[in-house]
Amino acid sequence: MIRRVLLPFVLLPALALARAGAAGSGSWRLGAIPGEFTLDNGLRVILQRDEAVPISVVQLLVRGGDRDDPADKAGLAYLTARLCLEVSSQTMLRQLVDLGSSFSLDVGGDYSLVTVRSLSRHLDPTLNVLTGMMSEPLFSDLRVNGIKEFMRSLQKQENDNPVNLMSKTVAASFFAAPAYGAALFGSEESLRGIKRKDIQEFFRTHYVAGNMVAVVASDLGEEELRPLLARRLGRFAPGPRTVSSPLAPSRPQPMQLALERQAAQALVSVSLALPPLAAEDLAAAMLLESWLGKGIGSRLWSLRSREGLAYSLSAELQPNRDGMLLSVYLRTDERRLDAAQAELERVLREVHEQGIGAAELPAAKAYARAVFWRQNESRERRAAFLAFLEGAGLSWRLAGDFVGCLEKIGLEEFNGRLRNWLAPERWFRLRIGPGQ
Repeated sequence: MIRRVLLPFVLLPALALARAGAAGSGSWRLGAIPGEFTLDNGLRVILQRDEAVPISVVQLLVRGGDRDDPADKAGLAYLTARLCLEVSSQTMLRQLVDLGSSFSLDVGGDYSLVTVRSLSRHLDPTLNVLTGMMSEPLFSDLRVNGIKEFMRSLQKQENDNPVNLMSKTVAASFFAAPAYGAALFGSEESLRGIKRKDIQEFFRTHYVAGNMVAVVASDLGEEELRPLLARRLGRFAPGPRTVSSPLAPSRPQPMQLALERQAAQALVSVSLALPPLAAEDLAAAMLLESWLGKGIGSRLWSLRSREGLAYSLSAELQPNRDGMLLSVYLRTDERRLDAAQAELERVLREVHEQGIGAAELPAAKAYARAVFWRQNESRERRAAFLAFLEGAGLSWRLAGDFVGCLEKIGLEEFNGRLRNWLAPERWFRLRIGPGQ
C-alpha cells in the first residue's frame, strides 16, 4: 500500500475483512467490541476501550485524499491537510511538549488521517490544541509558500527512492487523473496553480463534521469520553459528507515502461489492476499479496535465497476504493536486471497457470493470520485499521472476524481469482535503473 507520511507514522493496511453484515458482536475478535455515537455537529465517533495502559489514541479521519484533487491542482489535499496542522505559536508547541503528546499526518488516496497520541489524563488539553489548529487554520501566503517548498523537497525524495517511484508511476499509469499517489505532492506546475482560494474551498467542503470520523482507542469509558469529545471535536463546523466521482483504473498505454535513474541498484516490477475495494475481494487480495511476496515462505523468496537475483523483493497491495493495484517487484544489480525480470515473470506465469496447491493454501492462511494479529496488536494500529475501513467506504464493523473471513476462502474460489487477476495480458511492466 502506498503511504505518504508527514511525521513518523505507519498506516497499516487491512489484511482481510468479513463480508458485509457478517461481523456481528458474536464474531468480533479484534479486542473489545467498539461502540459508536454521533456528536451534535454530525461527527461520528467509534470508540474501542482498551484498559491495558492509560493511553489514548485518536484517529481523526477526513474523507478527502489525493483522488479528490482537481486534475490541474495535484497536491491540494496534502497541502490543505498540512496547513491544518501548522502550530501557530510557540505556546501551543510548548503545551504539546509539556503534555508528552504527539500527532502525525497521513494523506492517502481516499482520505487524510491525523493521529493523536496522549496520556489519557492529558487527552482533553491535547485535543484542545489540535482542534484549535484544525478547525480554524490560518492560510496565509507565508505558510502556503512554506509548505509548497516543503512539498517540492518531498517530490525529490520520492523520485530518489525506487520503490516510491514505482508506486507513483504505477498509479499514474493506471489512473487517468493524478490520484492514488500519482502526484500526492503535486508538480511544479500544479503547485504554482494552487491559490489560497482553492485551499479555502477544499477546506470548506471537506473539513466539516459530517465528512469526518473519529476512531478512539482508550482506557477511558464512553461516559467520560463523550463530553470531552463533544467539547473538542464539536468545534468542527457542521456539514455534509462529500461524494466523490467514481475513478476506475484503465489499461495503461503502453503496457511497459523504463525509467532511467542513476543508482547502485535497479528495480523491476509487474503491476496489475484488481477490482474496486469490496469486502468479498479484499481478503483474497491480501492473501495473494502475502503468499506471493511476504516473508521467507513466499513464492518469490527462492529468487533471493536460491537464485541470488534480488537484494529485496515484495508484493505490495494498494487497496484503493475505486480500484486496487497489486505490484510485485525485485531490487537487483543492474547487470542482472534482464535475468531478474525473466525469473519474476516465470514465477508469476507459474502461479497464474498452476494456482495454489491444496497443501499450500492452509499454510498461506496461517501466515496471513499471524501477520494480522501481530499488526493489530497495539491500540494505535487497531484504530488505524478501523479508520482505514471507514475511509475506504466500507465499515469498521467488518474488522471483527478476519479469521472467519480468511477461512471461508476456498481453493477453487482463490484459484479462480488468480486466473483472472494474474493473466499476463494484464501485466504492466516497469524497469527503473541506470541505462534504461
